[in-house]
Amino acid sequence: MLIVGFLQWWYVRGWLNLINKMMSMLRSLADSFSISLLIKTLFSPYKQISAYGSGEISFQAQISDFFDKLLSRVIGMILRLIIIFIGIIVIVLDVVMSSLVILLWPLLPILPIVCVILTIVGVTF
Repeated sequence: MLIVGFLQWWYVRGWLNLINKMMSMLRSLADSFSISLLIKTLFSPYKQISAYGSGEISFQAQISDFFDKLLSRVIGMILRLIIIFIGIIVIVLDVVMSSLVILLWPLLPILPIVCVILTIVGVTF
């Protein structure tokens, strides 16, 4: 009865629980990187630095404000692109690893038996 209960949990409730945890981790990663928000704000100034001008009316001050804002936007774009790139890599790695774990889950209870049989046969790694 104990073995039947274990196998029932492993192949039904345990597997569903594992899938739910993997999906939760994927949602958490997607929320942490928030790639869609980074794309929407790709050309926004970095940390809103120089978002407001100096308030001076002279031509030289306006040119200086323009280049300050431009530099801030370029820095923001570069940092956001780096974060988007890293986020995509991390999310893809998470999907690959989670898929591998979910696919290998049903084989884990059989693994000790297979290892014993391989040892008896004389297979070494």
